[in-house]
Amino acid sequence: MVKGMKSLLMPEIGKLELIEDELPVCGEEEAVVRIKYAGICGSDLHIIAGDNARAKVPLILGHECCGTVCQIHSKRRADLKPGDKVTVHAVNGCGVCDNCRNGRENLCEHVKIMGTEIHGMFREYIKVRADRLLRFEDDVDMRAAALVEPLTIGVHDVRRAKVQAGEEVFISGCGTIGLLIGMVARLSGARVVLSEINDGRIETGKRFGFTVLDRKSEDFSRQCAQLTRGKLFDKVFEVSGVEGGFQDCLDMVKPGATLVQVGMPGVNFHDFNVSRIIFNEINFLGVRNSCSRSMSEAVKLVNRGVLNEQLMQMISEIYPKEKAVEAFHHARTDKNALKILIDFEG
Repeated sequence: MVKGMKSLLMPEIGKLELIEDELPVCGEEEAVVRIKYAGICGSDLHIIAGDNARAKVPLILGHECCGTVCQIHSKRRADLKPGDKVTVHAVNGCGVCDNCRNGRENLCEHVKIMGTEIHGMFREYIKVRADRLLRFEDDVDMRAAALVEPLTIGVHDVRRAKVQAGEEVFISGCGTIGLLIGMVARLSGARVVLSEINDGRIETGKRFGFTVLDRKSEDFSRQCAQLTRGKLFDKVFEVSGVEGGFQDCLDMVKPGATLVQVGMPGVNFHDFNVSRIIFNEINFLGVRNSCSRSMSEAVKLVNRGVLNEQLMQMISEIYPKEKAVEAFHHARTDKNALKILIDFEG
């Protein structure tokens, strides 16, 4: 019988250590999940660097995972049993406010994000509210399941923008989230163009079958115009979080169309031309985390297998839990890495 477990703890800003921890005890309407894979996100790197004021040490990071149910005590989740493959929706709303009741728990005033305000998923076992679990089919490859949370962001953002078949979509930023937004938009029948300045990521985007334009090119604007026959884009996603990317998106969005700010800027944009948004009647949308409805749609995509090969191709490397600190170093220093996983079961 297992008596303890390993957790990856951030005891202070800038430091990680693998520690011995106590096994969680399952309470009413709770479940204990054995973590298989947990993914490193760019937001985890920002927390370690001390760039997120909501994150307080000591803290177990991580909001991307897949695993299996070990125990569950729930009258409301008769659909789940020990051994089921699951993921955890990391957004914990209060459950009673208007936003929670309307399925927008990501906007709950008292929301707690696992891996930020409360302990997250970089550990062997985790106790969660039973209503935060979503189930995979038994035959799903857990490597694909491990990317369901970033896929959820793609689903959520495309749903927010109401992307339609035949629309022209522009995405500034060809990292993990930019690519996943592109995949979901393409699955919706849209024509997708991405822009990027990193040569390695440009080639990566092309390997996934996308048209990727080099932002450093002198005729970048002309190339964009040619691709849309001078009509610009119906839906534009700013994913880079930098002011240059935002200005590009303002240039690319057609009058009356939609611009979605996905990337979180390190500082507020200084040159925010609100007049262009007003006079062109641009629908300017923000997105924050995701809601469980979006994760449910992402889980359905994984269960259907329509993107699973592409999801697994996004995995740059898988590290055993004993090398978790090394995994974070890789994620921080390799600008071409897409998704690095930690195997907490092996």
